[in-house]
Amino acid sequence: MRYLFLAIILLTVAAAGVYVYLGGNREPVVTLETITAPVYLAGQPFQGAVTGAGFGELFRQAKDAQASLHGDLANLYLNDPETAKDTVTAFIGLALPDTSQALPAGFRYRVVPAGQRVVAARLTGVSYLLSPNKLYPAALEYLEKRKLSSRGDFYLERFGTDDASEVWIGVK
Repeated sequence: MRYLFLAIILLTVAAAGVYVYLGGNREPVVTLETITAPVYLAGQPFQGAVTGAGFGELFRQAKDAQASLHGDLANLYLNDPETAKDTVTAFIGLALPDTSQALPAGFRYRVVPAGQRVVAARLTGVSYLLSPNKLYPAALEYLEKRKLSSRGDFYLERFGTDDASEVWIGVK
């Protein structure tokens, strides 16, 4: 029994260490902003269940294209991923500085125009594995505290190669 207790303590300490190493103890910075410049996305549209194989395959293709396009992983959701239940409408790909690069087969450009009001939640030094579960709650809490309403059709995630992540939620 003593060894079981010791093993549980060691596993707990190891799990906490991994969590801290991945940046889990950091908190996002949240602001209300207006997008000042267009955001150029290169990727593929998706509509369907997030649990389906197609959704994961688009993420893998975006990750593979990242090596040649040198952009940040970025996903634009056109309906609320939390309330969509079975079906999500999204554009999965990369954020790029402009539209000058030739794209891989199946990819196309999509432009997010400037001038939109968003709640922006940002984190640095946090793995993209943890950041969505920190960014979305912080952004939604910001909306609620300030009595703002989400548009319901604009959720942009961006994951930089330097562990800088952000979520933008469109505001009415």
